[in-house]
Amino acid sequence: MNCEQYKAAIAADPSYDDDSGHLNECAACQSYRAEMQALNEKIGRALALEVPSLEVPNLPDIDTSNVVSLPLRRVTPVWLAVAATVALAAVFGVRILSTDIEYESLSDQVLAHLDGEPMGLRVTDVAITDERLFSVVPADVAHMDHGAGLITYAQSCDINGKPVPHLVIQGEHGPITILLMPHEYVAEAIELNGKNVSGVILPVGDGSIAIIGSRKENLERVRNSVLKSVMWST
Repeated sequence: MNCEQYKAAIAADPSYDDDSGHLNECAACQSYRAEMQALNEKIGRALALEVPSLEVPNLPDIDTSNVVSLPLRRVTPVWLAVAATVALAAVFGVRILSTDIEYESLSDQVLAHLDGEPMGLRVTDVAITDERLFSVVPADVAHMDHGAGLITYAQSCDINGKPVPHLVIQGEHGPITILLMPHEYVAEAIELNGKNVSGVILPVGDGSIAIIGSRKENLERVRNSVLKSVMWST
């Protein structure tokens, strides 16, 4: 089972018990599972919300000779539980269907994708295995060596409906995100400016590579090493 299959299974059923051993080896899927289970608990609490019944006060005796009797209906303010459930379901839906969001530009989508995958931005000195790297960057997409730096995260993601290798290397001032986008052609370099990050999308042949890191990071040095380490297969 790979990350995409596991995430699809846990999104459909947060109680899914992985028996393939994948979860024990993948920190990203462990984080995703915890997030989905926490959201599932919130939805469960909303559905189990107890609301009091509306109590009709005792009315004084009145002359009913000129009053038309109406059936008394029990009124329960269930809208509270419904509202909470709808709100949480909306959050869950956005999380699962986030790939359906349309962006005005490639740079907007790259920055949004970075915000949506914070589990990769951890400081560590443990490199991923060659097996993991080659599974995320298959030979029919590109050839990449470790010359770009210490690669500590690798995940196959989605940009404009196509799989994109999402890598993280450790820089001097924190993690640096690298997106290899062989199908996203850009005519010239595009500067990226996020809330706390900066970067660039570089044209590389018929595709492009996005590099994003801390504003303090010397991305020029990283840019050169990444370009020397990546070669498109097509």
